[in-house]
Formats: sequence, structure tokens, C-alpha cells
Amino acid sequence: MDSVVFQETALQLSADAALAIQPDITYEQLVALLAEKLEDLISNNFQQFVLLLYKIDVSENKVRDIFGPDVSADAYHKLAVVIIERQMQKIISRKATKRPHDEDGEEKW
Repeated sequence: MDSVVFQETALQLSADAALAIQPDITYEQLVALLAEKLEDLISNNFQQFVLLLYKIDVSENKVRDIFGPDVSADAYHKLAVVIIERQMQKIISRKATKRPHDEDGEEKW
């Protein structure tokens, strides 16, 4: 895993999910912290939970598959992994499609 992408993912999730994330957080710690936040949002502020999923662009089908008919404590962990993976995909995609900025500031046709 690219550590730069992971750190950018952690920072973005910190902003999106209002998480207090330490700079040296590990992947496992991030999953646990996010899973705890998801459980809290589902229990206490479902609208915020839905907005978070929308903001991060998590597939509704994946959420349904994870929660299915029986919600287990493991479901929050699985969803946290899906959210982290999706956020990493977005960051990698942005880096891959980023255009170099022209020095003179003029648009090129």
C-alpha cells in the first residue's frame, strides 16, 4: 500500500467523517476508528451516515450486501474497509488524471 495515498485517505476521511486521526495511524487503527464512527452514526444520526456514504460514493449494493438481513459487529468493520478502499481509489484516480499546470497560466486548446 502506498503510504502517501494512505495518509491522504486518512486526512480526507478525517474531514469527511469528523474523525480525530493521529498522523501516524495504521490501517488497522483507521478501520477500527471508522467502524466505531459508523456504528455511532447508524445508531444516532442515520442521515449523517447516509450523507457520508453519498459523499464518499460507496455503492448502495455493497452496503446492502454487508448489512444484509443480520447486522453483526463485523458489518461495521467490513463497511469501514469498503469506505477506505473507495476513498483510496478516488485519490489514486485523481492523481492519475491530474493535468500538469501550465507555467504561463494560459489555456491551451
